[in-house]
Amino acid sequence: MSHFTANEVESRFDVSRQTAYNAIEELEADGLIVEATGKQRNQEYKAVDVFDILERSTV
Repeated sequence: MSHFTANEVESRFDVSRQTAYNAIEELEADGLIVEATGKQRNQEYKAVDVFDILERSTV
């Protein structure tokens, strides 16, 4: 799953919509995922490249 939506998180992990959005907000705040569409609605998220994370930690 390279891109995912809040609805997919909700169904895959059997959690409420609010729990899915809370998890996405946390992951986004931690820099682990980014919103990929630039839209306000029907947003899709993708994981940040592992090498980008490693580069940030060495700077």
